[in-house]
Amino acid sequence: MKGRCWTEEEDQLLAETVLRSVREGGNQLDAFQEVAEKIKRTPGACGFRWNAVVRKREADAFQEAKKERVENQLKRKRKPSISINDVIRQLKEFEAEYLSTRTRLSELEKRLAEKEKKLQVAEAEHSRLTEEWDAFESFQNEIKDRYTSLLRLFQTARHMEAADRQESLGEGTENKEIGTGVESKLEAES
Repeated sequence: MKGRCWTEEEDQLLAETVLRSVREGGNQLDAFQEVAEKIKRTPGACGFRWNAVVRKREADAFQEAKKERVENQLKRKRKPSISINDVIRQLKEFEAEYLSTRTRLSELEKRLAEKEKKLQVAEAEHSRLTEEWDAFESFQNEIKDRYTSLLRLFQTARHMEAADRQESLGEGTENKEIGTGVESKLEAES
């Protein structure tokens, strides 16, 4: 395809594509690539044709496209203007929201104070009941200790009684004579 002449349609397509790309904020290289794919030429060939021939013919249109690009960029960069009425309306909305939040916060603070009072009462009651419980446990332990001591005393008494019975049974059958002698000695000493 080397050496193939450019047709008027190809020049027209190149001019339209480059001018549109420039107007829309694109670049010339992308436009050359797009045209090259459509007309089966290289992007370099399209760039050369643009700079050597077509741009000179479309100089005024090219300047106008660059001017439109700048205007479009400025329009996009400009912030939308806000009227004083919009600002006042937003401030009123913020104030209403602030007042509502402040009222809700005040209610929550009152509820918190009430719950803190209830907590203090509950803590005092807990402390009182803990003291009572500790006193009851102490009393209960004392009762258990006394009961245990009493049981030991009863067991000791039973052992002594059993020992006395055995002793008296043993003396009565085997050594009755000795027992009477010992008893008389004890009575004499007293």
